[in-house]
Amino acid sequence: MERVQVLTSRPYDISIAPALLNQFLPDPGLSPSQVVVVSDPTIYEIYGKTLQAALPFGPRVKCRSILIPSGERSKCLSEVERAYDALAEYRVERDDLLIALGGGVVGDITGFVAATYLRGLPYIQVPTTLVAQVDSSIGGKTGVDHPAGKNLIGAFNQPAAVWIDPHVLRTLPLNQRRAGLAEVV
Repeated sequence: MERVQVLTSRPYDISIAPALLNQFLPDPGLSPSQVVVVSDPTIYEIYGKTLQAALPFGPRVKCRSILIPSGERSKCLSEVERAYDALAEYRVERDDLLIALGGGVVGDITGFVAATYLRGLPYIQVPTTLVAQVDSSIGGKTGVDHPAGKNLIGAFNQPAAVWIDPHVLRTLPLNQRRAGLAEVV
């Protein structure tokens, strides 16, 4: 496993390993009583149970989910409000943890919700697209779109950790992998 430490006001590790989701994930030094995985239905169906089984917190931690529709149209305040409603229903506390399991839209929404719910919750990025793995999961850029423009509402909110498993890219369609490589270049 490769680890890169990101040095910010709140340093965090980026852990990178093939099949990372199929092993015991690195401990980010948190003690949540519950974990809420934010994902889209397709990604959650493929990786949700695998992620939950690999979490380093043990069986005492209750794991829940919030599923948002996939696509850029979901990067909006109405989806943020739905996430807030679910967190309130789950009685999430400040020591609980959010995990963004998905691409850039999921990561942006999760990071923004983590920055603003209860004035701040820890969250972890688990990016499942190439662009999310090399860009949007790193640096704490979070936000949602507004009818007047893209990413007009947001915050910088550093994650507690980033867990990157390159094997998840196998489930991407070839055109999305190519588009991700073009974005990297």
